[in-house]
Amino acid sequence: MRSNLTVPTDQPGDEKEALIAAEASQFRAVLLGENRSVILTQLFDYLLERSADRRAPKEIEIAMAVFGKSAAFDTSQDSMVRGHMSRLRQRLDHFNTGKSGPRLQIPKGEYRLILAPGPEDTEEEEAVPPPEPPPARSAAWRRLAVMFAASVLGWAAFFLFEQLDRGPSPLWQTAFWRPVAVHKRLPVIAVGDFYVVVESGPDGKPRRLIMNPLIQSGRDLDNYLTLHPDDFSKLHDRDIHRVPARVATGAAAILPLISAMRADHGIPDITPVSQLSQDAIDSGNVIFIDYFAQLGTPRSPILQMSGFVPSQNFDEMRDIASGKVFTARSESAQNSDATHPAAPAYGYDYGYVASYPGPSGNQILVISGIEDAGLSRMVKLVSDKRELDLLARQTHGAAAFEALYQVRTVGGLIFDTSLLIARPLKTEGQGPPVVRARNHYLPMFPKSGRN
Repeated sequence: MRSNLTVPTDQPGDEKEALIAAEASQFRAVLLGENRSVILTQLFDYLLERSADRRAPKEIEIAMAVFGKSAAFDTSQDSMVRGHMSRLRQRLDHFNTGKSGPRLQIPKGEYRLILAPGPEDTEEEEAVPPPEPPPARSAAWRRLAVMFAASVLGWAAFFLFEQLDRGPSPLWQTAFWRPVAVHKRLPVIAVGDFYVVVESGPDGKPRRLIMNPLIQSGRDLDNYLTLHPDDFSKLHDRDIHRVPARVATGAAAILPLISAMRADHGIPDITPVSQLSQDAIDSGNVIFIDYFAQLGTPRSPILQMSGFVPSQNFDEMRDIASGKVFTARSESAQNSDATHPAAPAYGYDYGYVASYPGPSGNQILVISGIEDAGLSRMVKLVSDKRELDLLARQTHGAAAFEALYQVRTVGGLIFDTSLLIARPLKTEGQGPPVVRARNHYLPMFPKSGRN
């Protein structure tokens, strides 16, 4: 693609074209690699195409060409183009930070792409250091994952020293853990994490953090803002992910169990679900520790064969065969039920465990719950050989199975656990489709106490 972009005057013509092509190719690869919205890529391509024109395109032209709007589209009432242009400008500025030489830019207040000189080419006597860039998405998550794993490993080290001199834990003999214990590769523990969006108030200052089940990445946010242009000035991507405390402590408890049951006493890696690679899902054993409503969001549909799906509410799950809905209820909600005024103040949660075959002879294990009590109880259950042997008898030793438990609480403590459903899973053909939770905002600290 040829262009007559504004360039430093000391650049020969052929070199200008080469610089433009190289910069455009690199930036476009960054957009695609970060899973940014397809709209941003299309907008960039359009600006690059129009850079050969002497006249910059108008807002209505961009709305029609990129967003498919008609000539009657009112740009004064809809900020769709301006919002996406601002986000593209920000991504381009981040891409250019720390680079030397000419770089592509979108001047503020303009709808055009230029090739501007680098800071070292200006005639300023005193160089001004560029602003500190936000960490790249991958770098930020590498640091988070390393810090998280390091803290968990430190916590679990006390258990590992005693176990190294012993033989493998008897857990390796159970149907649930045997695939992990005997596999030549260490498993990956995938912990559920929430993508958090910053919401600003009318004054433009950050007001709160919100979690939306349909916004699990920067790309999801871009797509959401395309459909909700009024939120362009309210919702901001700050690359914030949050691992709930109950999920983190669950991973810390599972880590030494795995090391103790393997002959090599290897220590698995821990990674947030949002950073889980497709290679890890396809080739090695993966242990998902997450809330049930979040299990439909990983790249690999791990609920594809399950007979349960998340319901429309975060605190519900539904059995496909019977249509029955299981709802987690707090003790206060149970006590306030006017239809059963004399009922004890029990709280109810539900735990879920499953084992599915992976695509290449590997196994995918799931340890989950609707809320905190269900999740923590399942972590303890899979640590108990007697419980797992009982579950194996209920599922006739099947290699693929799932189970649902009811967890009853009193005074915030787990009172008892009952097995409701245990069934083998068919591994041939396609299972029921994944159903994701509906689009709704959750408070910064949800009612289940996740933190």
